[in-house]
Amino acid sequence: MSIALACNVYNDAAALRGLLESGARYFDNLFIVHSGPGGARSTDGTIELCEKFGATLVFDDINKGFGAIRSRLIHDCGCDWAFIMDADERFFPQLNVLECVGEGDWGGPSSPTLPNLTVTVKKDVIDQGAHVKNMITNPEVMAIRSTRRHWFDFTMRKPTQNWHKNQDHQLRIVRNLPEIAYASDIRMHERLADSRTGKDPKFVTQDPVGGPFHDHFHMAFRTAYPGTKEWNESQYARLSRGEKMEVRLSAPDDLR
Repeated sequence: MSIALACNVYNDAAALRGLLESGARYFDNLFIVHSGPGGARSTDGTIELCEKFGATLVFDDINKGFGAIRSRLIHDCGCDWAFIMDADERFFPQLNVLECVGEGDWGGPSSPTLPNLTVTVKKDVIDQGAHVKNMITNPEVMAIRSTRRHWFDFTMRKPTQNWHKNQDHQLRIVRNLPEIAYASDIRMHERLADSRTGKDPKFVTQDPVGGPFHDHFHMAFRTAYPGTKEWNESQYARLSRGEKMEVRLSAPDDLR
């Protein structure tokens, strides 16, 4: 069984490089849907970066909605399975077991304090890459649930929440079948479903220690490239209202 890294991008070069670097040796294909508003092309080197890593690159329009774009990530990925990720997320095939202790979640930019959380690194190493490839050989499984862990920085010692208690489980590893897709009429907050049942595709839950996990470094990029996340959020709000996203005429100064 083959598995592709699948991601839709637009002006994401700063975050995308790390995703491609971490995924290039594990995935059977790097499949990128470049989905600028109205078909606009990135101005920050995103396209050139995809070409440098030998990714399969196709072009589309995010104004069709995330449902349509992410269905294409599954069905056109060229592999039996797709692991759908954002540019600021990572999947590490091997990593140490991490244990988070403490209470509290980060309340956002207006929060005066950070959560009181401590991460301990264990000696045990998870071969979650082998774990995923073993799970996708089961013909009855249509999807695999992964736990997303959110981090303030790349040290993976400062989580924004205790992922053992406040769990962000997501169906991101998906079998490439025409019956499994995101609702095409949902432009934001897309939902994956199996048309044969009208429900979630039959999925395997993750092991609390062995994963799979995928890690979200949105706060690190928010700090390094101020204004980018806010621009994205404003455009997603437009999409949610049924409006078209705007074209970013130029990349932020620090991305050029």
